[in-house]
Amino acid sequence: MSEKRIRKRNKPTFVCTNCRRRKIRCDRKTPCSSCVKLNIGYTCVYDTSWKAGGNYHDPNNTNSKRISMTIHDLEEMEYLRARVNELENVLLRRDKKDKETINENASKPYIRIQPIPPPRTSVSANPVVNPADTLNFYTGYTPLYTKSNIRRVNFGPLSWVSLSKRDPVLCLSWREISNGGSFPSINLTQLPLTPENIAILNTYMTTSEGMSPNMEKFFRRKYLEVEGYDESVPYNSSAKIGTKPLDKDRVGNKRTEFALNKPSDFKMSFTSISLARTIFEGKINPELQLIQKIKTILPTRKVFWSLVDLFFGNVYPFFPFVDEESFKNDLQRIFGKVDYENKPFSKVNICKKLDLAIVALGFICLRMTYLSLYSNRDAVNRKIVESPDMTTTKFLFQNPINSSSIDVANSCIQCFQFTRKSNFIVFQAILYMRFYREIAPEESEGIDGGDSQVGTGLIIQMAYSLGLNREPDLLDVCNDEKINHLGRKMWAALIAADFEHCLAIGNPISIHSKNYDVSQPILTDRNSSIKDVDMEAAVTELFSSEDPERHLLQRLLGYVLDMRDGVQVNIITNDLHVLEKVMDTQFNVLQKHRLKDEIFQSKHTRSRVQKFLYTEKARKFLKTKVAITSFYYHLYLHYEKSMDTELSFFYLSKMLLIVTNDVMPYIEDIANGYLSSMGLFLNPIVQLGLLKSNQILFSCFARVNAIVYLTENSRVHSDKLADDEKYRDHFIKLKELSDNLKHTIKLASQLLERMGSRYYCAWRISKSQVTFLNVLTEDEFYEKHKSQLKRIKGFQFTSTQLDTFAFLIADLKKVLQKTLRFDDTDDLTTLGPLKEDSYDEAPEKEFTEANTNLDLESSILSGTGLTPLAYLNEEMPHDLVNENFNYIDHMWLSHAASKQDSRQSFENSLISSLFSDESSRSMTNSSSLVPCNDVSVASSPNKAGEGSAIGSSCQAPVQSSLLQSSFLQKESISSQLSNVVPSPRHDLLPLPSLFKSNKEYEDSDEFVDDESGFSYHPFS
Repeated sequence: MSEKRIRKRNKPTFVCTNCRRRKIRCDRKTPCSSCVKLNIGYTCVYDTSWKAGGNYHDPNNTNSKRISMTIHDLEEMEYLRARVNELENVLLRRDKKDKETINENASKPYIRIQPIPPPRTSVSANPVVNPADTLNFYTGYTPLYTKSNIRRVNFGPLSWVSLSKRDPVLCLSWREISNGGSFPSINLTQLPLTPENIAILNTYMTTSEGMSPNMEKFFRRKYLEVEGYDESVPYNSSAKIGTKPLDKDRVGNKRTEFALNKPSDFKMSFTSISLARTIFEGKINPELQLIQKIKTILPTRKVFWSLVDLFFGNVYPFFPFVDEESFKNDLQRIFGKVDYENKPFSKVNICKKLDLAIVALGFICLRMTYLSLYSNRDAVNRKIVESPDMTTTKFLFQNPINSSSIDVANSCIQCFQFTRKSNFIVFQAILYMRFYREIAPEESEGIDGGDSQVGTGLIIQMAYSLGLNREPDLLDVCNDEKINHLGRKMWAALIAADFEHCLAIGNPISIHSKNYDVSQPILTDRNSSIKDVDMEAAVTELFSSEDPERHLLQRLLGYVLDMRDGVQVNIITNDLHVLEKVMDTQFNVLQKHRLKDEIFQSKHTRSRVQKFLYTEKARKFLKTKVAITSFYYHLYLHYEKSMDTELSFFYLSKMLLIVTNDVMPYIEDIANGYLSSMGLFLNPIVQLGLLKSNQILFSCFARVNAIVYLTENSRVHSDKLADDEKYRDHFIKLKELSDNLKHTIKLASQLLERMGSRYYCAWRISKSQVTFLNVLTEDEFYEKHKSQLKRIKGFQFTSTQLDTFAFLIADLKKVLQKTLRFDDTDDLTTLGPLKEDSYDEAPEKEFTEANTNLDLESSILSGTGLTPLAYLNEEMPHDLVNENFNYIDHMWLSHAASKQDSRQSFENSLISSLFSDESSRSMTNSSSLVPCNDVSVASSPNKAGEGSAIGSSCQAPVQSSLLQSSFLQKESISSQLSNVVPSPRHDLLPLPSLFKSNKEYEDSDEFVDDESGFSYHPFS
């Protein structure tokens, strides 16, 4: 017998090296599930080389190499043919036998032939997966929060709360914070209604008590009210407990006590005062009659009518729900003829109850217009204030419209039984109040949309009762063309708001296409709501344009709301990709020159109109992109749980690309660029975007730290670290990745903290994230939950995938650094070729300068996020860390304490346990009472000569100890103010800028570490 070698089968290997060595089944993923289970995903590689069996070569086979190269393609073709046949059978067979066949086919293991590469851009196509793979947005977590009969809240599946609950690592950290709250007197699981707690709820808290050094009782009351315990207090225990009058000696010593307790390095920054004043000044004694309240808070005639005129240029385009002519006529009937003298109103003529609705609408418009004057750019606000000319904007800065105007407007609205009967004017006031709650700096709505959803649902039902869902041309009684036009715009706005709110949280929509027949708004020669016909045409154009994304969003929401069956992953990922392409091609105005040209070279030649159109497209793009990240977050968690690391990495990378390439450039432009003057309308979306972006980073940070901790505490860690090079390189990568994630989280938190200087909502978010970061940084958390963390097979990525992820984090870090590094100077450029506004409604020349912000913005062509990125200096002055943010903390704590009502939504209770007693004492001080304008209101203990810090015509009480501190420090800051505003009525300064000079805010590590002394509870 010849010694000819036996020929072996030349067959490729489709299993990873680890599975081949262990002789176990491999699902051909990258990494495969077997390696993920063994926590060795970083070693999962595939040997794709072809090796001939033995040394035998057939000399007659000259095409062996060509044949061997096509074997893989032939096998793949055979597999694809088989799958196509299976799918055809599924579509053709409908009977029971066919269903059984489908189930049998679905039960077969899905073998992935080709690896799935990570996405290259934020609009990369999503991979096609096993047709049997389904996703249910309601499984794997509990979105319902209950606390006996006190509180019951359900969070939608797209809300950040539900995402945190579904994320197994963040859910553990959530429980850790909830069980370890720093407020010792509150049981965070359930607080019994003890006699002590009932007494706290029944005690009327005065300003002096609320700002006393002992804040514990005050915040306990706040917590009890927000959580709904006040609703369970028996009526027979509701006698209010009075407070002792203040002793004269105590009043006299308050200034001395404050001076002793004040930190020596505390300084008032240039723009630190005015937001606090607009929130705290003018708080009204609740015993005053409503009409007396209206008279008390009315500004001067010049302020009033100037803001009314500016309203139709600044605010109306975004909320076009009043008729200019009729609205001004109603205001003149109540307050008198238009008069621009700087004198108080002599009388208020409220002769019927419906006039209160007009007053409410007027106060809301005044407040919104005043807030719209501010830019996110400190240099813009500074230039207006420091200008030697008394422009209208500067005059209005010096005469703020306080949030007490909203309190009075709400009181006016409550006079009507709007849940039982409807009126068009009352509906207008409620509609504006709804939108004001979403954009106001002092409001805490909008984080999750909980209250927004309830409020929007109520307004929609009122709209149904008013017949706004009906086409007025089909009804013989609707003959007023202007009212019909307003009704169409209102209904179109409600449809958009309903979709936006539902997309943000994942709740069912309230408006369905079968329930209305009203047509889209159409502008005619006789129905324009304002005199500026060009602006009205732009507004109507947006309402009447076809929304290509509307049907996509409706389908996506339908997938989310299917609690029973879920949805096939291939269906939802395909629709998400189509939506991404639509948003990128139709609304991405910041990065698509074609879309810019469509706006700036259109028939609308005035810069104000062009900017409105640009802002609306940017707002829609940013809001939709932020919502899309919630969908991908669910997909990421779904595939992590099924240990399909390849797909989980794909969707994690997709989220980071969206945040870095789509969300952050817009945030930077809103903070520092062309859109900075539109902050009032865009900043709420920025806050939500930063919250969800940081949530993704927290999820990754916790997983990386868990792997590092478990690895370091392994018995073989030291030996493998010394002997195994691959193990050592992987461990070093994880450590570096942990550090980079932590720094990136701090940068994003610093962005929120910058916004927290002006926005209560951002302040609460940033404080809760400080607590999360502290918990996830300490080893104690990972030691306590070690057994649960071992079962979470997250971040079992290959070495290549980890390198890709590190690159994505580095890109995001650079964008955040660039945004924080922005050098806010007044050396700005305009848009150049764009024409300036020629439309001027005001009777005075001053009004031509009322919108100076339009002339002080950086060029749109220098797009944010598109220029080379600069790195951040790592040093921040230590005194700045203490002075500015202690002031801001103090301001918002005082605001939270002063809002003694249960109206706030539960999801906005981000920090139900706030500061420790010692920290509270260092940041709180008391105030007293003194008459003002013949009305008994809260006041300062200053001497008579010092009262000018507030103004001789003070209108309302100052219920903030931080305001007291600013007034008591008049001597220390007078030098800063003397050269800024010559004798203003309120010594007003601009709102604090979101981002000041890069020399002041450059280090995030010191900033976040400075908060380590406090503990914030995000959710009880």
